[in-house]
Amino acid sequence: MDRVKHQMLVGDFELTSPWFSNQWQLVQHGNQLAQIERLGRVYVSVVTLPDGSRWALAPHGQGVVRVVDTNGDEFARVTRRSWAGRRWDLTSMIYHYELVSDRRPRAWTISIGGSPVATFRGSLVSYNNVRGSSMVAVPMSAVLLAWHVIARPWEAAAEPRGLVPVQKPTGERRTMGPQTYPEPTP
Repeated sequence: MDRVKHQMLVGDFELTSPWFSNQWQLVQHGNQLAQIERLGRVYVSVVTLPDGSRWALAPHGQGVVRVVDTNGDEFARVTRRSWAGRRWDLTSMIYHYELVSDRRPRAWTISIGGSPVATFRGSLVSYNNVRGSSMVAVPMSAVLLAWHVIARPWEAAAEPRGLVPVQKPTGERRTMGPQTYPEPTP
């Protein structure tokens, strides 16, 4: 599982979805690297990899999206750094990138210290087809977090706790999605 968390992409890749669909795929050289299902009501995207591993891209407060595995452990995140949503930080234990909106419409760049390492480009009318290219090896988790910001910016900026109904307290810890929250004290 840890090997899959650090899977790298080099060269051209594409994230595609049919119009009005919540089903996406990450493809490189004709091979499907990930199937992504967007769960719109809770602003979460579930990633299924060819080996059966699953990740969730889940909002965690205003302007933060985390990548969590099936155990609920976070291993990467994107954090909004500008008011207009044009600059984000992509971070994990193995990387720290900036995701920056380009001056050209529907174009974004992942960079380290201002030097581009990957670029993204949406189609002329939508983000249902996002083409990317990396000049050096870039972790798949960083590419998927960038996609989440580029194609679903309103979800990346969402406040998830305002969207999840509060359950009646039971006096014990409960799990809500990939996170564990302590019970509120009366």
